[in-house]
Amino acid sequence: MTNIDRGTLDALSQSLEECRSILKRLYPTRDAQSLLPLSRQELIALLDRTGSQSSHSQTSPTGSITSPLSQEFQSPLALSNSDDEHRSLANLEQIPSQDTEWDEERRNRDPIPAEADDVNALSLSVDRQSSYLGASSIKAAFIVMLKVAPKLRSFLAPSNANKQNVASNYPTPRPGGPVKSLLAISWSSEGQTLIDAYFNRVQIFIPMLDEPSFRADYLNGRRHDGPWLALLNMVFAMGSIVATKSDDHSHINYYNRAKDHMGIDSFGSGHLETLQAFILMGGWYLHYINRPNMANAVLGAALKMACAMGLHRESLPEQGSGGHLIMEQRRRTWWSLFCVDTWATTTLGRPSMGRWGPGITIRSPEESNDLKIMGQNNGIIPMIENIKFAKISTEIQDVLAQSPLLRIDHIAELDRQLTSWYENLPWVLRSTEPCPESIYTARCIMKWRYQNLRIVLHRPVLLNLANSGNEAHASQEEIAVVAKCRLIAKQAIEDIAREWTPNQMLGWNGVWFMYQASMIPLVSMFWESWNTQLVRECQSQIEIVLEAFDGMTDWSLAARRSREVLVKMYDASKRPGTCNSSPRLGPMMVKGEHQVNGNLTPPSINGMNGVHDVNGMAQVMNGLHGMNGHMMESPQMHQVEMIGEDGIMMMDHQNVWDLDGMLWGSLPDGPDMPFDGMTMDFEDAGMPNYDGNYLMHQ
Repeated sequence: MTNIDRGTLDALSQSLEECRSILKRLYPTRDAQSLLPLSRQELIALLDRTGSQSSHSQTSPTGSITSPLSQEFQSPLALSNSDDEHRSLANLEQIPSQDTEWDEERRNRDPIPAEADDVNALSLSVDRQSSYLGASSIKAAFIVMLKVAPKLRSFLAPSNANKQNVASNYPTPRPGGPVKSLLAISWSSEGQTLIDAYFNRVQIFIPMLDEPSFRADYLNGRRHDGPWLALLNMVFAMGSIVATKSDDHSHINYYNRAKDHMGIDSFGSGHLETLQAFILMGGWYLHYINRPNMANAVLGAALKMACAMGLHRESLPEQGSGGHLIMEQRRRTWWSLFCVDTWATTTLGRPSMGRWGPGITIRSPEESNDLKIMGQNNGIIPMIENIKFAKISTEIQDVLAQSPLLRIDHIAELDRQLTSWYENLPWVLRSTEPCPESIYTARCIMKWRYQNLRIVLHRPVLLNLANSGNEAHASQEEIAVVAKCRLIAKQAIEDIAREWTPNQMLGWNGVWFMYQASMIPLVSMFWESWNTQLVRECQSQIEIVLEAFDGMTDWSLAARRSREVLVKMYDASKRPGTCNSSPRLGPMMVKGEHQVNGNLTPPSINGMNGVHDVNGMAQVMNGLHGMNGHMMESPQMHQVEMIGEDGIMMMDHQNVWDLDGMLWGSLPDGPDMPFDGMTMDFEDAGMPNYDGNYLMHQ
């Protein structure tokens, strides 16, 4: 077999993506296979027809799934036919430019009436761009009146006397917190190392920073404005995390320095770098230091801030050589925010709060089809696919928030969307061939996140049956869902244990997703403890998890504590009287991922392992594989009290099923955050002392 070096592989992958991008622009409704038999003249004719249709139709991106929430919406600007209409609509929408300064920010410097603001047009600054305002705003009416009656402008201009007296008319609140010194940060080898780590292990997920310009600004060491210092220190903080082991706490210093420039007044500014700093803080860092609710609040504010900056709307590029690059950076910033908010909230059971809908018209990086930007490297490919995944995740999040127990056919449809997304990933994200570290990190975490969402989708059926006691009457379809949930969890555990490598990005995420998956075999052991074969398989999975957590201790804050919790539950599952011992689940046959040669696996009798002859081969069906080959009846669940070695009651059947990392509370706070690497005696502390969320929802 010929060995291909990474440079050649990257070049081939880049060339392939460029060709796909060109084909998509020319033939948006056709795939490559359907074009192969056509002659040159037929291709030209088809191109003419495609061009005439494209202005009147919408198409989904390649590999995306059409659904009420996952369809692409186009801006009215994109549907207009003339440049005049473009400019007219753009003026009414008032999408801010890159260097727009909001009036909230200018208040501390310029004489602005206290009761005036740009949003309600009371400042009368109709010529100056402010925050994003759509056609339904007061300012849009002002703009139309000025166009119809240009002389109105002279009546609205403030007089010199008003300018001199306006600042003393009304007291204004002082800025929040003391004014921080704005000193430039000079280049250092340590800072360079942290930036390298950030762009190697974090940027691949949220490529919102323009790497060449960011590195150039740091190398020059001259910038000392607040937005830059906030962003630079957050990059340092994340770089410090992914470049070191979990017992290194230097990231706290960078985080504290960033906070000095990210006070509440920052939400009144329109700086893209400030927004990017908040995305890193709320989307990653606060989850790492166990502040999930604070993180969600920051991301919620960041979403509102991004809308005020107009990042959710597609607009015409600004004039000048850098206009397309600025537009692309705005796109990537919006979609980075969209993705991290999705990743952080999917497993919380909370609604998405409308982060996706028809009012959001910004195109994804894939749709921009700018080869000068798209063809730079493979770093944008994971974001393109993560956007598609996040749209499906948002739909799943909203339906589960409305009703956690979905219809079986609805579960199947949502799962079909997920599996279709994964099966259509670009080769570079699905291959197991050697690749750059950043691509490998993206491959692993994207797959783990995909597996976790499938578990979350199917898990309520398992929990409902286990929690229903002797009232449960499981249908064949429900049993099939339980079987699939167990299979996905088993695969996730094995994949993470095999694929993670010693760095905190993979260790942090690996522990979180593996902990989620481990709850499925644990629930199964307590629910069906009478099923010896199933219990043995589940125990084997838990042993894999415990061994993996041992190895991840240096690379995850949560690894040691996660292992301790699993050990307590695992030990309790082996003790008499803590598990259900009565097989009472009705007859079943499971169809799906354990189908043999297209046939359903038949049940056996009296809960014993069945033997079925397929093509002359004896197939032994055990309980783990979808519970195939078992005759079972509805379980009679009693209250479960699992007693650990320290004699404390860990849980009963009312709260054992809280599976989103909330089986215990937060560690005792240190100076600023809990650290798994600190010396703490958890056994002596006792479970009742932990009263908050510990695991990071990332």
